[in-house]
Amino acid sequence: MTGRAAGLVLVAALLVAGCSVARLPETAAAREQTATQHRLDVADCKAEVGYRHNYNGDDSPLANAIRNVFVLGTSGAALGGFLTGLPTSTASTATEGLIAGAGAGGIAGGAISVTGRSRFEREWITCMESRGYRIVATPPAIH
Repeated sequence: MTGRAAGLVLVAALLVAGCSVARLPETAAAREQTATQHRLDVADCKAEVGYRHNYNGDDSPLANAIRNVFVLGTSGAALGGFLTGLPTSTASTATEGLIAGAGAGGIAGGAISVTGRSRFEREWITCMESRGYRIVATPPAIH
């Protein structure tokens, strides 16, 4: 296998691994909750914790990382451009503020995404336990 083919295989393997969505641990009702209430509580805890941590439990870790890098990079570029003055025409070069802001935002988005899944799972488990459910199996990443 040539070096280029090996690189493509490696990139494809990383993308497939990063695109897989890890399942949340199974829960069981500790009180008299119905199946409908259980589904609603799972969805509500996902939404509540996801909002707090800027993490979507239904997306893969790679998709969450790309979204964070894009959103924070774009926001950083907008702020940097605003502070240093945006280019006046399409022929002008980008200002240092645009470049620095985009870089800082992209780095911040990547840093937030590194521990996003484990923080999301821990808080989701806490939310479900507070609503009267017990966790059947804790994922190995949380131990």
